[in-house]
Amino acid sequence: MARIGVTSEQVSAVADALIGEGKQATIRAVRERLGDRGSPNTIQKHLSAWRDARPMAAAAALELPQTLAAAIAAEIGRAAAQARAEIEGRLVEVQTEAADLAMTGESLEDERDSLIAQMAVLTTERDTLAGKAAQQAADLVELTGRVEREQQAAEAARVELATARLRAEGLTERHAAQGKEVEQLRAAVEDERKGRIAAEQAAAVLAARLEASAELVVRAETRAELAERQADQVTQDVRKAHAEREDARNLASQAREQGARLSGQVDVLQAESKRRDAVEAAQHAENERLRVELEAPRARGPGRVANALARLLSAVPCCRRTGRCSGCAQE
Repeated sequence: MARIGVTSEQVSAVADALIGEGKQATIRAVRERLGDRGSPNTIQKHLSAWRDARPMAAAAALELPQTLAAAIAAEIGRAAAQARAEIEGRLVEVQTEAADLAMTGESLEDERDSLIAQMAVLTTERDTLAGKAAQQAADLVELTGRVEREQQAAEAARVELATARLRAEGLTERHAAQGKEVEQLRAAVEDERKGRIAAEQAAAVLAARLEASAELVVRAETRAELAERQADQVTQDVRKAHAEREDARNLASQAREQGARLSGQVDVLQAESKRRDAVEAAQHAENERLRVELEAPRARGPGRVANALARLLSAVPCCRRTGRCSGCAQE
């Protein structure tokens, strides 16, 4: 953006005001009076023009003798002229340098303003490019997704194409196989036709043979009836034999059952015999004991023997003494 400058008239007016106030017209003072407006280089250029246009103040006249005054005036004039020439030369150099610096400063300021403007333009372009980049990134993501979808669709299409080719190859092979089957069927039909003719011929031959063997069939049927009657008789004999065998099996089963019962009874009798043997052994031992007791008191007298016998008889059960017990009613 261009900077607001100051004019030569404004700088000259401020410089005159400062001189009127007894102050020096410097670049800083002028810029402060202008409200910090304007470029220092521009103010320097306008101040140089103001100084060049400003008349030089005349020196006050001195009342000296005419000869001395003339000599002094001549010397002062010469020295002043020399100093003036030196000062003016130096001033010209300084003004030239100041002008060059002012031009350089203005050029730099213009370049700075141009660079600022370019930076603003570049900033705007950068923001625009950033927006475009973001949009392009979004477009790239969308394009990437679209490319992936297209690739998937292309892959699916390739798979379908391969499947269709396989189906076509299968159909071609099937057509070839069907052609072979048709040829085989044709050959089979021809073979069947030939076979049918041969079968008809064979059937005629067989018919003749059947007529010739009809009598043999009748004879065979007669023999079969006879054999069937004989078979019925054999069947009856077999059934009878089966019945007799079944009766024998029943008898054998009954015998086995009776043997089992007898075996059980034998076991019971054996147990009873063992029990009786045990009882007889116990009775024998008891009898031996009684005998010993009877023989012992016999030497001491008949009364004692009778008493001992009575005690022994009272200890023996009644069924052992008499062979029958009225209490237990057993022999």
